Amino acid sequence: MAIMGLAATGACQRQAAGDGAPHAIGVGAIPGTPGYENIVRGLELAVERLNAAGPTRFAVRLPPAGVSSPVRLAEQLREDPTVIAVVGHPESGNTLETVPIYADAEHEGANGVVMVSQTASSPRLSGVSPWFFRVAPSDADAAQHTAHWVLDTLGARRAAIIYRNDSYGRDWASTFADVFGKGGGIVATRDPYLTGVTEWEAYASLVALRKPDVVLFPGDADDAVQFLRSLRARGVRVPFVGGDGTEGIARDTIAVGAYVSAFFRADRASSPEAMHFLARYRDRFRQEPDGFAALSYDAAIVIGRTVAGGANTRPALRMALEGIGNGTPSVDGVVGRIAFDQNHDIKGRPVLLTRVTRAGAAGTGTGTDVPKTGAGAP
Repeated sequence: MAIMGLAATGACQRQAAGDGAPHAIGVGAIPGTPGYENIVRGLELAVERLNAAGPTRFAVRLPPAGVSSPVRLAEQLREDPTVIAVVGHPESGNTLETVPIYADAEHEGANGVVMVSQTASSPRLSGVSPWFFRVAPSDADAAQHTAHWVLDTLGARRAAIIYRNDSYGRDWASTFADVFGKGGGIVATRDPYLTGVTEWEAYASLVALRKPDVVLFPGDADDAVQFLRSLRARGVRVPFVGGDGTEGIARDTIAVGAYVSAFFRADRASSPEAMHFLARYRDRFRQEPDGFAALSYDAAIVIGRTVAGGANTRPALRMALEGIGNGTPSVDGVVGRIAFDQNHDIKGRPVLLTRVTRAGAAGTGTGTDVPKTGAGAP
């Protein structure tokens, strides 16, 4: 499989891959950020799968060493003439920042390149650009499903929401509070936190004072673990429900009994594409894949199969992706069928609520199980 480094290119070199050169799929993620390694793994396996099918050839385009700016990375990927599309960015904030770059908004899309995000979930990304697509549900869908599940399955009526103070956390918390309130629930407290500078003991004391019967946490896994420890130290033992960014809490014993919203679970995947992906991933990396890997694979697969079907220029690819599920058959992916709605959001993608039953399983591994009713239930 071809893995290529990124080199800056000039405007005079903008042309599609030709003469048998592989179409590069760019990694729209910053090295060292959460999920980066598994994002690359997912892309590598997708490119191997596409190349085995032939005859169209693909390669993974890695970010240059030392890149730390999402905007700079987006500029470099857009200006590389061999890059047919980009998988990323995984974060909503970085995605919102880079969409105009990939779309070449400054020149009305003259050199735009498609970005298919694996996990960016902000509602503000719906319909944000003709050049942007995503294969994960929006926070609005995830929070809405979670609110109904908390009301119907947990029977909770009084919620505490502690959310990461960024676009993801704010959007998730806002949608949950709205749906929960309309369902008869009361939000006892709704407070933001900042990663790395939060005194979790103070937040735990506040939650204990408000006496909720469920705690919602749209934030990071490491923060969730610290918060859980502080809650338990304060004697707060009501159900804890983390957003999709908290899958990693399953690695810590403090998380046993907590619930996590997830977009992917290896033990729930059953399509032919999923079976192929799971076998290859386990054999290659000797571990279970997480949502970053599975959804990055799906993003690359829908790009590659569309290009192989004849959409081998950037504008043609953008237009062809719009037709998937809208006159053109959907594409089989690991997480489910891939089709896009009029806002370029994924159609019909489920949200799973999983419960940590023992420590030691990362993310959606064997240390979680799915409640049999509510959001994500069969």
